[in-house]
Amino acid sequence: MKNWIFIVVGASLLWTPGTLRASSFATEVIDYEPGEGFAKDWATGAGFTKTGSILGPPSSVTPGEFGGPVTPFSPPYLLDQILSIGKGGQVTVKFDRPIRNESLNPFGLDFIVFGAAGFTITNGDFTGGGITDGSLFGQAEGGTRVSVSNDGETWFVLNSEFAPSIDNYYPTDGSGDADVPVNPALGVAEIAEAGLAKLKELYDGSAGGTGFDLDWSIDADGEPVSLGQAQFVRLEVLSGRAEIDALSDVRPKTAPLVWHYESFATNPLANGWMLHGDESLFEWDAEAGALDVTWNSEKPNSYFYRPIGQTLTEKDSFAFTFQLTLNEVKAGHLDGQPYTFEVAIGLLNLETAKELGFMRGTGTDSPNLVEWDYFPDTGFGATVSPALASSKSEFSAGFTFPAELTKGKVYTVHMGYDGSTGVLKTEMLEEGKPWKTIAEVKRKNAHAGFLVDTFSISNFTAKGSESSLLATGTIDELAIATSRSGPSFVDVHLDEGQWRARAFVVAPDDWQLQRSGDLRDWKSLDAVQKPSQFFMRFTDPEPVGRNQFYRITR
Repeated sequence: MKNWIFIVVGASLLWTPGTLRASSFATEVIDYEPGEGFAKDWATGAGFTKTGSILGPPSSVTPGEFGGPVTPFSPPYLLDQILSIGKGGQVTVKFDRPIRNESLNPFGLDFIVFGAAGFTITNGDFTGGGITDGSLFGQAEGGTRVSVSNDGETWFVLNSEFAPSIDNYYPTDGSGDADVPVNPALGVAEIAEAGLAKLKELYDGSAGGTGFDLDWSIDADGEPVSLGQAQFVRLEVLSGRAEIDALSDVRPKTAPLVWHYESFATNPLANGWMLHGDESLFEWDAEAGALDVTWNSEKPNSYFYRPIGQTLTEKDSFAFTFQLTLNEVKAGHLDGQPYTFEVAIGLLNLETAKELGFMRGTGTDSPNLVEWDYFPDTGFGATVSPALASSKSEFSAGFTFPAELTKGKVYTVHMGYDGSTGVLKTEMLEEGKPWKTIAEVKRKNAHAGFLVDTFSISNFTAKGSESSLLATGTIDELAIATSRSGPSFVDVHLDEGQWRARAFVVAPDDWQLQRSGDLRDWKSLDAVQKPSQFFMRFTDPEPVGRNQFYRITR
C-alpha cells in the first residue's frame, strides 16, 4: 500500500519593511528656503538644493565610482541624495498619512530624521575595518528646530529640552530598517571603539537617524500640547547648516498572532481563552461545538476573551469574522430603564477594558475598541452599529437601521479595517446569504489612535443607567487576520483525491496557492479560489501526489 503525504507549510509573506508601509516616508515638500551658507558641490558649485532628495526612504547605496553601501562610516553625499539648509532656512514636508503619537512605538519615538553625518574613523582603516571613538564628521553646524502640524496651519515646536539636533546622532545604516529608531540612550560611551559590526549590533536592526516624539510638542507659551497626530514636519536651521536625507514614520512594535481561528470544537478555556467578570454569562456547548453567551446589562463588565499576541493600531489593516445566533432578546425591559443597549463583539485593549472606570454606555469612558454592536429595537428600530473608539474614547460609528436580527437565524459577520484609509467595512450574511448593506465607518483624522490587543465577546454593564438588555445566543466560527501576520490553513482535507483547505485573510485577491514536492521549488497553482462565508477556499486542480507540500503566498 502506498503512503501519500501532504503537508501544510502555511503562509509566506513576500514583503520587506520598505514595501510593507510604502507611505511611511515624507512624500511631498511643501516649502523650502535654503537659507544662508547652504552646502555646495566643491567641484561644480551646484547647491545641494534638490528638494526631491529627501522624499522616500533614506539612501542605502551611494552610486558612482567612489560610492558604495551607506553605512555609519560612509554617509550619503551626492546632490541627489541630500538637501542642505543654511542659517535661517527651513524645509516643510508632508506625509501621505499622519504620523501617530503612539505609546507602542519603540522608545516612544514617533518619527525619524535622517541626516548626512558619519562616525569618524580613528584607527586609519578605511577599507572596512574602521573603528570610531563616537565623534562625528559632517554633522549639523549650529542650532536646529523641529515643528509639527496636523493641518499645515497650526504649528507646534518640539521642546528643545528634549528634542535633539537634526543631522547628528545616529548616522545612517542603509541596510537597516528605516521605520525603527535607535535606542536614544545609546551614547558616546557605548559607541567608542565600535567597528561596523558592533554598530549594527548597537543599532539593533535600525537604519539610524534622529528620533522625535510628538509628546514634546509645546504651544507659543511654552505649554505642553496633547497632539494625537501630525501630517506636516518643519525642520529649521537657526545657525550654521544641516543636511537632510529623509524623514520616516516610526512603526509600532508588533508580534505574530498567537491564534487565528476558533471553531469551539474543543473546550476554548483549554485553548487560550479566558474569562473576566461574571463567568456564568459564558458556557461552552460541547455537543453543539459553540459558545453560549448571555448579555445581561445588570451584570458587571464581563469578557470571554483571548489576546491575539499583537497590538493593532489605526495604522494596521486587519479583519475578523464570527457567526452569531440570537435566541432570546429583551431590551429596555426594566422599569426606569426603557432604552436599548448593545450586544458587543470585537477587539479591545484588555488593560483598559478591565479598569473600574471603563463604562461603555457613557460614550466617553471606553477607549480602544473596534467593535460590532447590535442594539435591539425599543421603538426606534433595531440597529447594527460598527464602532471605533480611540485611546481617548473618541468614537467613530455607523448606524444601519432598521436592521433587526431574526431570532434563531445564523448571522455571519465580517469586519475589515483598512489602515491606509481609516475605513471600517462590515458585511453580514443571513443563513449564508447577503443581508443588509451595513454603513461604513471612517475614523476621524482628528482623533487619537487606538490600541487593541484582545478579541472579546463582551457583556458591558448598564446598571444604574436608563438602558437595559437581556439576550442569549451562540458564537461560532471565529477568525482573525492582520496584514502583518500570515494566515494559516484550516479544514485541510482530501475530497475525491483533490487537496482542499480554507484560510481567512485580510486581502483575498493578494494571495495565491503554491505546491512543492521538496520544500525548495514551489509552483504557483491555478487553484480554484472562491469566498465561502468570508473565508477563502483553496482547491488544488490536480490530484494529490506523493509528498506534497502547500503554502499560500502574497
